[in-house]
Amino acid sequence: MDKRSLKVLEYPKILEILKGHCVSEGAKERASSLVPYETVYEVERALGVTSEALNMMLRNGRPPLSEIKNTSDYVHRASIGAMLSMKELLAVASLLRIVKDMENYYCNDTQLETLDQLKNLFTLLAPCEELEKEISHKILSEGEMADNASRELSRIRREINFKNTRISDKLNGIISASQNEKYLQERIITIRNNRYVVPVKQEYRGQIPGIVLDRSASGATLYIEPLAVVELNNDLKVLAAEEEKEIIRILKDLSEKVANYKEEVIEDYNLLVELDFQFAKGKYGLAVGGVLTHVSEEGKIHFIKGRHPLIDPKVVVASDIYMDEDINTMIITGPNTGGKTVTLKTIGLLNLMVQSGLFVPVREGSATRVYKNIYADIGDEQSIEQSLSTFSSHMTNIVDIMKNADADALVLFDELGAGTDPTEGAALAISILNTLHERGVTSVSTTHYSELKEYALVTRGVVNASVEFDVATLRPTFKLLIGVPGKSNAFEIARRLGLSEDIIEASKKLIENEAIRFEETLIKIEEKRKKTEAEHEEILRLRRQIENMKAEMADEREKARAESAEMIERAQEEASAIVRDTRQETEEIYKEIRYIQETTAQSVKDNKKLESLRRKIKDQEKNIFDMYKIARPDEDEELDIDDIKMGMKVHVKSLHKDGEVVKIMPKDSSVMVQTDNMKLKVGLADLSKSKAIAKPKEKKVSYKSADRHTMNTKLDLRGKNGEESLYLVDKMISDALVSGTHQLMIVHGKGTGKLRQIIHAYLKDNSLIKDFRLGAQNEGGSGVTVVEL
Repeated sequence: MDKRSLKVLEYPKILEILKGHCVSEGAKERASSLVPYETVYEVERALGVTSEALNMMLRNGRPPLSEIKNTSDYVHRASIGAMLSMKELLAVASLLRIVKDMENYYCNDTQLETLDQLKNLFTLLAPCEELEKEISHKILSEGEMADNASRELSRIRREINFKNTRISDKLNGIISASQNEKYLQERIITIRNNRYVVPVKQEYRGQIPGIVLDRSASGATLYIEPLAVVELNNDLKVLAAEEEKEIIRILKDLSEKVANYKEEVIEDYNLLVELDFQFAKGKYGLAVGGVLTHVSEEGKIHFIKGRHPLIDPKVVVASDIYMDEDINTMIITGPNTGGKTVTLKTIGLLNLMVQSGLFVPVREGSATRVYKNIYADIGDEQSIEQSLSTFSSHMTNIVDIMKNADADALVLFDELGAGTDPTEGAALAISILNTLHERGVTSVSTTHYSELKEYALVTRGVVNASVEFDVATLRPTFKLLIGVPGKSNAFEIARRLGLSEDIIEASKKLIENEAIRFEETLIKIEEKRKKTEAEHEEILRLRRQIENMKAEMADEREKARAESAEMIERAQEEASAIVRDTRQETEEIYKEIRYIQETTAQSVKDNKKLESLRRKIKDQEKNIFDMYKIARPDEDEELDIDDIKMGMKVHVKSLHKDGEVVKIMPKDSSVMVQTDNMKLKVGLADLSKSKAIAKPKEKKVSYKSADRHTMNTKLDLRGKNGEESLYLVDKMISDALVSGTHQLMIVHGKGTGKLRQIIHAYLKDNSLIKDFRLGAQNEGGSGVTVVEL
């Protein structure tokens, strides 16, 4: 692609925005070097992967990408035997962790079958989980190795902590002794030359036997290492050397393991950078509201509602930009309002973006062809260094374009032929455009010359276009009109601005009659176009009105149906309420009649009356249910006397209760039912099968591990007795196991040491405890026990 034209069309600005959507430096470099592809195959592949990335984000959200350190140099050095630092090893672990996150992001996608190119990238990722876990487990930060990175390091650090505790105890004894109070400058323990010392007043140098390691600036204070801790300090230095040696051994071991995964780690980095870049293209497409544009080798430009991607969407006016099959040259004319140049840049920039695999702000169904080169001559090109005028500078550029442009090129000219004599400029412009037209070159040009409008009208394959201008407001609408030449509007603009009518008429007389007639023809064409557009808009308005009326009628029908259903439902509810009230009243009557039935000699006669009354009420209920079309709640399967068994569970309808059959009386077609603490004689008509509700299944409760950050890993037992302390320690250990915490700190104080002994005895016998130790000087010394689970 022509680099100068890329700059003129503001393509680098698009790449800067694309870089902003990248996460890693590698992807940003990839975006900066992006150039448009020149074959349909390459463009379709690039657009395809952008489409996959965009759709994947719409389904699953943005990918879990973060800053990706280029670890390739680290891996190369490890492969030749170099030892990597903790910082470098952590960078490798971070890279592998991102790889694992991206693999999970891919595996959780619900439409994996839609992926093609992205699938090839994701499936090549190698998380190397064991290596990542080992590095993360052993190295806590860029300058800190974990205590349990190795057994030897754990032993050394336990000894260091033990020595520190011994030294602390001895020095605490020295500074807390009352006889030493007047010798000490302060009752503190400090460090000089990596050795523990106490500050002693100069005049009492001999009262604290030891080695002077430093003195204050004034000389009034000597920092003495007491003889009692000299040997212990020496032991510490030896242990520190052993610790450093073990850390180096661990780092070398980890570096060797990284070297073993050299190819995987380097390939992972390259794949992550590529994925970052592709998802950045998808993010950009979402940001500009872009869509997939179809491409071909010999098609035509057809952007539906295309807009310039660098102009605020709230300001820019979208236009249909297209060329028919038999058109390869477009001439945009009209007043100098800025709209023509924006249209020209929009055509060029959208094509460059599509050929770069980017989604562009157009409507669905847009298409264009792939050009091997895009040339643009736009803007003020006056060259001071070469002493060239604007015309000369433009012409120099045009000469280069004319030498190289062929049928696979898109050429964009802004104000072709301007900057010189109008007659000669117009003739030159027509000759240039005609030459390109005959070569089959696709070209779009802007001009003021009426001669070019006439050329477009009479030449097959050439079309006029214009950017609409509102003479009433003296402002452009920026709407592109294909097939309509633009008017200069010079006289109308001058008239609207207040120029004398005499001057305007005198000006018209100076123009040739043919030119005036041509402008008048354009005016008539413009008037007819506006009238046709107005009629078209009215037709669309009426169509929308009809559609709205249809929608309103549909809504009214739905509303009427809903109201009818609501009335029926309300009536059914009222009927059900009547039935419930009637039943409640009749149940009381049933109870009274049964009582009379069991206590009088007229039982048979009363029973007949009861059954008659019951049937009458049942009939009334049935009529109500049938009238309102309500499902009867008591329409259960009726029981026959042969169906009844002793001990059988039955439902007494009138009481709405379940009971158990304790006696069967076939002669009376009734049974004795035990319900709660009562025995009742119930007729078969009042019985149905029991529908006892099954017990709900117990829900399985899953417990999630507690968030390790919500647990306090420090337990203060000072002031508590032994039994209470052991309870609290046991509870803390249980909480730690649930939350996944591995290290705890128990503060028991120094005191008599009794509480510490109780705690240590408990920890020693607890199988959940891996190790425990007294705290270091900076952790609280012998007043603290550090527990490892």
